[in-house]
Amino acid sequence: MSDYKETPVQFGPDGSLIGIITTPAEGPLAPVACLMLNMGANYRIGPRRINVKLARQMAARGISSVRLDLAGLGDSGPAAGSENFLTQAVLDMQAAMNLIQTMLGVRRFIVIGLCSGAVNGMSLTVVDSRVVGLLMFDGHAFPSRRALVERAIRRALAVPTNPAVIGKTIRWLQRKFSSKAAAAAAPSIYEPESPKVVAAFFRRSMKQIAERNVSVLMLYTGTMHVTDRRRDQLGPFANEPFMQRVEYQFIGNIDHSLTSMASQQTFMEVVCDWALRVTQGATAASPVHATTTLGRSEAFTSSRLAAALQRDSVA
Repeated sequence: MSDYKETPVQFGPDGSLIGIITTPAEGPLAPVACLMLNMGANYRIGPRRINVKLARQMAARGISSVRLDLAGLGDSGPAAGSENFLTQAVLDMQAAMNLIQTMLGVRRFIVIGLCSGAVNGMSLTVVDSRVVGLLMFDGHAFPSRRALVERAIRRALAVPTNPAVIGKTIRWLQRKFSSKAAAAAAPSIYEPESPKVVAAFFRRSMKQIAERNVSVLMLYTGTMHVTDRRRDQLGPFANEPFMQRVEYQFIGNIDHSLTSMASQQTFMEVVCDWALRVTQGATAASPVHATTTLGRSEAFTSSRLAAALQRDSVA
């Protein structure tokens, strides 16, 4: 018998959003539920299905979760409105929180954002007081000059033996010196903000989050940042008063895409431990019991939902 139950859900103002809710198979629910977000343009399962595995690990510890596709990603349809991506992402996440609140009676949330999902999670945390915990995995980073120099040296030394680095270098040279290769290169779909704008956004957001006493874990990997000494990735923010409440971990032996089983196991142990500490610190008078649930027949009336659950369950 499994330790979890999974229910596919279709929600949002126009019913275009798709997610999977994972709850404990039995017993009381923790007073905090978890939102698991898309990583880049990938769909809700995360790299190497880490969100699926993590959701089931959390359910075994009493913590419910929803992994969802934001509008226009994965199985979710495009947004009906004309909001920019970040604003729409916040609206989608709030719709997921509203659904969990209605279905399970849980009113407080932790958000787990990997890579670009960390930016979305931070934006949600700023505007919605229901968020009591935020985990940002390889999110905003402002590496110190020392860290940048050491990273450049180590990457340069890796070039002779690393096929990925060699291939990337060759493609860069082709684009640089071949007009034909440059013309064939796919155009960037992003319009990155300047470093000053990003830094100002980060400072403003983290100050607001700290003022609300939200539990924050910033987790960085070795493949993205190579090395770290005393919060190197926070750069000019390392000694800011509002950052002193932030929990910071650099784990050099796990990679950004959680490729190895060892990396996945380490990641899940760290995240589950943090989530349990946030849950235990929540000011709930008593455990939560589900107030509304979808029956099995109702959950599978839509072939779209059945297909979503099957897709997540494939090993």
